[in-house]
Amino acid sequence: DIPPDRGGPRLLRAGELQLLDARSFAVLCLLARSPGQVFSPEEILDEVWGHHDVPPGAVGQVVALIRHALGDDAKQPRYLHALPGFGYRFDRQEP
Repeated sequence: DIPPDRGGPRLLRAGELQLLDARSFAVLCLLARSPGQVFSPEEILDEVWGHHDVPPGAVGQVVALIRHALGDDAKQPRYLHALPGFGYRFDRQEP
């Protein structure tokens, strides 16, 4: 695995820096810009990867990285929800 670029995209969680690679950050931005909207894996692939060759499971791997950075749990998500057969939705939590 290639570590994220130290000067690249990042976010803070509870005051701690959470590094994300550029693609993971782009997926997070796509989802977070439209809270509550469901994006299919195909829409995510088109928006972030364009029409380039993408390995199987790439979206799922990126979602796992984003969840880790957010401190989110796939079994009881607070932010990033998977809707089997449909896609992924980001829900913004109120403070």
